[in-house]
Amino acid sequence: MAPNPNQLPVITFNTKTLNRSNGAWQSTSHALRGALENYGCFILATDKVSSDLRDTMLELAKDLFHLPMETKVKNTSDLLGFGYGKYASMPLWEYFGIEGGATIEGTQSFTDLLFPSGHKVFCETAFQYMKLLSEIDHCVMRMVFDSYGVDAKECDRMIDSTLYLSRFMKYRSPREGEGIMGLFPHSDKSFLAVLDDDVKGLEIKMKNGEWIYPEPSPSTFIVLAGEPFMAWSNGRIHAPVHQVAMRTSEKEVRNSLGLFSFMRATVEVPEKLVDDEEHYLQFMPFNQIEFLKYVTTEEGKASKCAIKSYCGVTSAGAD
Repeated sequence: MAPNPNQLPVITFNTKTLNRSNGAWQSTSHALRGALENYGCFILATDKVSSDLRDTMLELAKDLFHLPMETKVKNTSDLLGFGYGKYASMPLWEYFGIEGGATIEGTQSFTDLLFPSGHKVFCETAFQYMKLLSEIDHCVMRMVFDSYGVDAKECDRMIDSTLYLSRFMKYRSPREGEGIMGLFPHSDKSFLAVLDDDVKGLEIKMKNGEWIYPEPSPSTFIVLAGEPFMAWSNGRIHAPVHQVAMRTSEKEVRNSLGLFSFMRATVEVPEKLVDDEEHYLQFMPFNQIEFLKYVTTEEGKASKCAIKSYCGVTSAGAD
């Protein structure tokens, strides 16, 4: 059954809402927090990334997928979802990840690896684009911390510890005999993701079990919370199940850009978000990079919610 075309909350980032001395910052922060608690995601409307930069980035990303396989597989990583990915179980999906993709050093290293003779335009454009997405990530984090009343210094500590993975994704239309699923249902293992798609395909499951599918737009992004963010919030923030399905009857390719955040520092629930009644401590402190390794184990793969299995607290009233 095709999902219902319900709409996600829309949060606007502009000069007014991003001014912390302006009342609009507070109201936007509360709306953003509410969206993450109730939906686990929202549509971000912003002019922070120009349409020209976005279009150029989408076109340049296509160069990656035209490379020979022996070049693609050079982009390796021991971490789940990093490096290069193409799986027999998900034949429609292919991706490249750049560790440290919001830094010029990480982007240059990736470019040198896949384009030994150089690709200056790709390197400069990818860095500029992903750097802007990292600034969006920072703003989301600061608004969430503000809305919960958590010390801004703690937010600074988290932001300073962030490892960013920039990812370029391609989904092709299914061939005869293939299913439509590009990416099977899952919840993200990143802290936050900022996603930019050029064609429909992303489908998000709501708490009530209904599915929605956002309309891509050159001026909007999808911001999506992962299981580690849910744990940090002591279960308040929702980490939604989502998938990618190529339902169109037309022969087309879906291109997607994304920036995913991971914390190097220990993640722990702030004292402010713990009480003895409704919000007893649900998660112990954890290392997100070690959590990524756990997800690849048999226990992690079998878990309905990996973060709960990894560091969830078992106590009276707990799940």
